[in-house]
Amino acid sequence: MLLSYVILVKYNIFKELSKEQPFELISDMDRQLKVNPQEFSTTFDNGLSVRTPVDSSVPRYGTKYHLEQIEYFIAETLFTNPLPDNEFILERGKIKFETFCVPCHNYDGKGKGVIVTKANLKPGEEGFPEPADLTKESTRKMKDGRLFHILSSGQNLMFPVTDKLNEAERWAVIKYIRFLQKKN
Repeated sequence: MLLSYVILVKYNIFKELSKEQPFELISDMDRQLKVNPQEFSTTFDNGLSVRTPVDSSVPRYGTKYHLEQIEYFIAETLFTNPLPDNEFILERGKIKFETFCVPCHNYDGKGKGVIVTKANLKPGEEGFPEPADLTKESTRKMKDGRLFHILSSGQNLMFPVTDKLNEAERWAVIKYIRFLQKKN
């Protein structure tokens, strides 16, 4: 009996009776218990939805970036790009750049992304500060280690991307930034 009912529902025999499906075989993922972005959580006493990592702990996939934002001069001497120059690395960097960097820096790297150009501001409202132009001379002069540091620890309003990009992906993005600089 149940099997015949499921078959009738599956082939929409009951559509004249109701506009809605009478039951759900698999509940939708959007109806689960979860903490929504920027929502206060009751999971922990401090209102966060996750625990702050313990100092000297290491993430399961990857390593914790150990330098502070102001320690860029150390990063310049410590890091050099280990990736070779080839099409695969460049394409990988392009994909990651277009996924995570384009909203602010735009496809050409000049800092005119949709965050700046598409914001609807009310009269007198201050807009989003213009992101860095990655193709200008001062950025071209930066060592790869400093660019890696900026991606890893953030700079000004730019947040670190260590939770989104692993080390190899960050280096690939730097290769793509260098490609954009040569192109422009």
